Amino acid sequence: MIVDYFRERFRLRLFVPLALLIAAAASMPPVSWTSFAIDAGFALLLLAQFRLWDDLADRVRDRVEHPGRALTREGDATQVVAFCGALAVLNICLAVWRDGSGIAVGVLSALDAALGVWYLARTRRSIAGEQLLLAKYPAMIAIVAGGRLLEAPVSIAGAAAALYLAVCAYEAWHDPASPLSRLVGGHS
Repeated sequence: MIVDYFRERFRLRLFVPLALLIAAAASMPPVSWTSFAIDAGFALLLLAQFRLWDDLADRVRDRVEHPGRALTREGDATQVVAFCGALAVLNICLAVWRDGSGIAVGVLSALDAALGVWYLARTRRSIAGEQLLLAKYPAMIAIVAGGRLLEAPVSIAGAAAALYLAVCAYEAWHDPASPLSRLVGGHS
């Protein structure tokens, strides 16, 4: 089921470029290829964790709206939930290991907590909720950057803000069910 899920919902042609973009935004010149590759790999793991968590939180709605998806076809999602938890633990460990400043683990912990509360409390989609869900992308830049955020706050925060605007625009354009789409008259 996990392999089927990732084939269906974690398309590398979308998520690898996004991971590379997050890594580039979190970088400070001069950057070594090794450091950049590690940053991109970490970003890809973060994207996998949060994509899977988003889809697990949407299973009830997706059973009606998207009954053919891998997560809705199977009744028992225990393995997928365990895998998502393992990704979360791995990402926290990587944040601690990679960043002595504590910024990465602090931002990741805050993001995990905020989204966890939101997923448990939400009853319907809202503009505020969509904004919170999309805030994970600029947060990933801060997580990957870690202590570099202290060395280049303007360039990294500027890149994070630009990514946030881009993902908001993309969400409004591509998801007609999104409250953002209805707000700006988006289409699919």
